[in-house]
Amino acid sequence: MEPAMARMMGWFLILLAIPAGYFSFWRAYDKFTSPAWPVASAEIVRSSMYQRTGKSQDWCVKLAYRYTVEGKAYRSARIGVSRIGNAGCHRDQAVTTWRLASMAPGARIRVHYRPGDPADTAVFLASLDVLDYFGAGLALVLFVLGVSEVRKREPAA
Repeated sequence: MEPAMARMMGWFLILLAIPAGYFSFWRAYDKFTSPAWPVASAEIVRSSMYQRTGKSQDWCVKLAYRYTVEGKAYRSARIGVSRIGNAGCHRDQAVTTWRLASMAPGARIRVHYRPGDPADTAVFLASLDVLDYFGAGLALVLFVLGVSEVRKREPAA
């Protein structure tokens, strides 16, 4: 490959690495910090269970709850810290049914909320998963390959 084309491809790879790294970092960061978030008591307003369609046929809990932080009332339906993930889901319908039994409307649950934004909550905390490691690894590989390509020089005559 010509050095000019290699450099252009390198910059393209670096530009791809930036959003991949950003997404991976923020997804993992929330999982790391959420166990230290403050906790509030919330009242469940609605609870139900649904089965995912597609490749994963997991059974998931769906909640709506209200809570108060420093005198201000909030409502949320957020289950986990990640918008993409398996928080509140399980392959076995019986496990999800068991979880849901303690989450009937009127029941109280603990919710973790982001210190700077109490409207951002999580009921189920999650640890790092394969997608977190894959995303970070992909961003790193793209960046290293991009830098390698950008640094290519004309061959000596």
